[in-house]
Amino acid sequence: MTLLGKMVRRGPADLLLAAEALALLVFFRVCLAAVPVRRIIGTITRGHAEMDGREAEAKASADGGASSAIARRVRWAVSAAARHSVVEFVCFPQTLAGYTMLRRRGVASTMVYGVARSPEGELQAHTWLTVGDRTVLGGEEAAEFTAVERWT
Repeated sequence: MTLLGKMVRRGPADLLLAAEALALLVFFRVCLAAVPVRRIIGTITRGHAEMDGREAEAKASADGGASSAIARRVRWAVSAAARHSVVEFVCFPQTLAGYTMLRRRGVASTMVYGVARSPEGELQAHTWLTVGDRTVLGGEEAAEFTAVERWT
């Protein structure tokens, strides 16, 4: 089945969610090229600065199944939009898009920035997104990185 056929079969709600994800991926890719990261983070986390990571985890646990279901749909939308785009979207725009989509839906999440050394000794960076103790985006490689900063 073609990509278009698969998308049509998913229904209008999923199509809109994937379109939102694609728009945010493009927006954040442009922002990352033109705006300092601290300013982007400060803008999208505004109003959540008072909630620390423990409070965010407690809120996610309290929401239970609803937060998990929303997180799964957002993961699908961001991953599908990134995978099927003609433009490559690395982990950072995906994390920013996922965080924004979850926040719009009232789901507390945490963006994590980590670093690691490659076998050649070069410094590498990775970002991933968590809801409570579950990784929503970027989890495939997260275990290889040491978290150095978290934003809720």
